[in-house]
Amino acid sequence: MALEREYKIESAARQCSQCDRAFGVGDEYYSAVVETEEEARLARRDFCTACWQPDTQTFFSFWKTSVPEPEPTRGPRLIDFTRLLRLFERLEKSEEEENRRFRYVLALVLMRKRRLRLVSLRRLGGRAEVLTLREVGGDRQHTVQNPGLSDEEVQGVADRLREILDMPERWEEEDAGEGEPDAS
Repeated sequence: MALEREYKIESAARQCSQCDRAFGVGDEYYSAVVETEEEARLARRDFCTACWQPDTQTFFSFWKTSVPEPEPTRGPRLIDFTRLLRLFERLEKSEEEENRRFRYVLALVLMRKRRLRLVSLRRLGGRAEVLTLREVGGDRQHTVQNPGLSDEEVQGVADRLREILDMPERWEEEDAGEGEPDAS
């Protein structure tokens, strides 16, 4: 029966274990796995190119690497729900089916984020539904008809909403009065 052992090797220290020089982005260095005196465990040691002397030490394994560019961090997306509510209001007059679908999904988002509250739900013969919504903190009401979207259509509208949220220049144009974002 083979004896299994699990070894946990530390990640890069980003500094030389011999001279303590910190590594910067793009700096090349050597990483080595060595067996330590205490409990015969394996540990990682990083060396700058000046301190790297492979002939004087015994390594279990070693490799040359470099400090990568940091990955851009994307914190939580900050959404201006007031602007989304204005877009929702502007789409109210649109007769285009795509804009009506977009407005319905936008209404659901605004309800979920507690910017709109459901006042009533009416069924118009068969499956058609009309939602009456009220702006939270105000008296203004809106009506939205459920267009009966398929899962694929909902996904398409949600993708379009993501595109709009990722295009801040469209919001800047709107604020400057140069154009109005729409769902197309």
